[in-house]
Amino acid sequence: MKITKKTIIASVILFATASLFAYNPPNEGENLFGFSNPFLLTNGSSTAGGGIFECSPSSMAVNPAILAFEQRVTFDFGYTGMFSSVDESAPYGQSFNLGALMPTPFAVLGGEIVGVFVPFKEMQLGNSFTLKTAAAKKVADRLSLGVGVNAGITYGYNTDWLLTADIGGLYEVGDLGFMKDIRFGASVLNIGKTYNSTTVKGIYGNQSNTSWKGYPCFMTVKTGAAANFVKTKDFVLGLSFDVSFPFFNNIIFDSGLQIDIKDFFRLSTSWQYDMNAVAQGYAIDIPTVGISFKFNIDTKFIGNNEMKKSEMAVSSAWKNVNGNINAVSLGATVNLGQKDKEAPVIEIMDDEE
Repeated sequence: MKITKKTIIASVILFATASLFAYNPPNEGENLFGFSNPFLLTNGSSTAGGGIFECSPSSMAVNPAILAFEQRVTFDFGYTGMFSSVDESAPYGQSFNLGALMPTPFAVLGGEIVGVFVPFKEMQLGNSFTLKTAAAKKVADRLSLGVGVNAGITYGYNTDWLLTADIGGLYEVGDLGFMKDIRFGASVLNIGKTYNSTTVKGIYGNQSNTSWKGYPCFMTVKTGAAANFVKTKDFVLGLSFDVSFPFFNNIIFDSGLQIDIKDFFRLSTSWQYDMNAVAQGYAIDIPTVGISFKFNIDTKFIGNNEMKKSEMAVSSAWKNVNGNINAVSLGATVNLGQKDKEAPVIEIMDDEE
């Protein structure tokens, strides 16, 4: 059989059309890993690290390149409870994460375990455990790159498995006029096999399973920007905006706003608009709300002089889904030691000494 240019073009069109009509993830299926802690609930799914830049093990869920900016060993954990506000007999949903980052001379390495147990008819994500790993490195003065590998299993609505890769980049622009710390981020997530043999309810209803019904969606392209719009010694206001294209079958808009006061108290909010879900009658999201407090803790027990004092941030957040489901999240992030704020001083010894 002779393969011509017309045959190739027709095949591409047929392939794209088939995937378009078969795209049927559950509501919030693209946010499968986004409910596990307050940081992800209120960060606006920012590929650029958020309006006020922040890095944690959970950052690998949106862009593994963000990890390259962490200088210290970091741990984070979170728990989210979910309940229906209109049906007292509805089951209880929950999600959790436990993650760590380890800077090395070669790259920043990260690992995280995410559990999701969500049975609601408005958000039928099923039960799953996922192991996420990532590595990131600053390859130039302003450019960082990262890669991640994920493996998971789901059960309850048929048993299925996931094995995917993520790639991402983050570029620092710097300051431009009144805008400070401008950043651009981009990532391609879920390259590989996602959960595509389940019987969860999709946004288009219970259609028959196909290889394109998987969630989170295969080959999701994300891109975004973030910057500080007000920055003083005691007050910072940052904004972020992202757009996602789940295999070019949908468009999802994310925005986030963070206000930081005296590097101690932070107020965060985010808002998402899922074009396909709203078109199918799901309610437009209400903005999330989250708060966090950062303080120093005594870690002399580690036995390292550089880690006598460490930083800890405790946070909480709330998100409403489809007007019926409330997600309440609690979490903490611990950074061992203090962040370097000054460049190292290099002294040259006098030969006569």
